[in-house]
Amino acid sequence: MKCPKCGRRLEVLGLAPGAALTCPCGNVTSVPAPSRGKWLWLALGLLACPCVGVVAAVAMPAFVRFGQSAYTAECESNLKAWYVLQQSSFRDTRTYAPVFAKVGFAPERSNRYAYFAGEGPMEVRDESHSEAPDGAVSIGVDTFRFNKARPIDVDALPPEVKARLGVSGTCPACDITLACAGDIDTDATLDVWVISTGPLELPDADGQATRPGVPLHVVDDAKR
Repeated sequence: MKCPKCGRRLEVLGLAPGAALTCPCGNVTSVPAPSRGKWLWLALGLLACPCVGVVAAVAMPAFVRFGQSAYTAECESNLKAWYVLQQSSFRDTRTYAPVFAKVGFAPERSNRYAYFAGEGPMEVRDESHSEAPDGAVSIGVDTFRFNKARPIDVDALPPEVKARLGVSGTCPACDITLACAGDIDTDATLDVWVISTGPLELPDADGQATRPGVPLHVVDDAKR
């Protein structure tokens, strides 16, 4: 505290509230009682502690879902890019090509999802540099970049998705379907999407139908 007369700082440590205290200037004052405001803020702080836990419990799942949404954005954008490439190729050739190199489909590295346009050769991304084998119709998860991610092959897809991959029908009266699959929360379930140039006759994770050219969320790995 300070002397109310001269402003000199006075040491009150160890003195009880109300005790007399003489300043070197001769002024006699007393030790003040603790501020009620100080105790009020301390009490409010203690009461707020449980609230911090509640806020964290609410915020953490939302943060996790945000991260998972960022992962699925990779898959959706690549499915749409593949669809545009197939449509462009079809206008020129009147056919669809499941081989990725024929339409120029080459997702960037650091992909958390694997991509499948049929059963056949896969570009495996388990080293710093990978080469797609001739006739590659699938691309694996980048396990070099994400070394804790598990490899995903075509047999890991739901049977109803696997059965629809690649070209169906006789071109030009044909369609083609691509799937992507990834493990976004490190459990046994895969997050699975598909896109097709034709009707899929598959419901999404919420039981809703979809249109050609629109990514369909078949299995929602983040859904609880």
